Amino acid sequence: SMLSSSILKILTTAVILGVLAHFLQGCSPTGTVLGAGARTGLALAEDRPVEEIWGDTLLKVTINKKLLETSFSETFWSLNTTIFEGRVLVTGNVKNTTLRDQVSQIVWGVKGVREVLNEIEIQETNTVTQIARDKFIQTSLQARMLGDKIVSDINYKMIAHNNVLYIIGVAQSQAELEKVVAHARAIRYVKRFVNYIWLADNPSRSR
Repeated sequence: SMLSSSILKILTTAVILGVLAHFLQGCSPTGTVLGAGARTGLALAEDRPVEEIWGDTLLKVTINKKLLETSFSETFWSLNTTIFEGRVLVTGNVKNTTLRDQVSQIVWGVKGVREVLNEIEIQETNTVTQIARDKFIQTSLQARMLGDKIVSDINYKMIAHNNVLYIIGVAQSQAELEKVVAHARAIRYVKRFVNYIWLADNPSRSR
């Protein structure tokens, strides 16, 4: 029923926001272990095999570990990795283009990575005010999508950096994709929106 679907959506979203908030979004040098119940809930919600979802989680652990082990120990905390179906979106700041290119090389060297979306900027670490504003952008979009019955919000991952909003994920239809884009463009403080959303029938997903 519609009520049951709404309850499932709320519960599975709570799992994501509560259990994985510090893990699937932003950098973390240590892994977070998910229980079987949490993994099953994610699989049901995202309509993806549990192995694929768990694979993204393991990818994040491996990538963050490799970045921390290399010359990025000083800049590690200014980088964020957001992963969906093996596609790795990297955002944040580094001091020069050489470091930015090295990040791409390191991420591509991890088995299971299908695509690297390097959106790292060359600049100093963001101010506390900017970090707070980016968090506001991200949580505002999450709230809008959670309240939209057309949008399966748990099929998307998002992050904001320097007032630029990035979304990666899968839309079940063109109508859903357009809804997500409309929500993103309506968020306060967003200067630019970068769309890495694929439609569910995109042939690239089966590569």
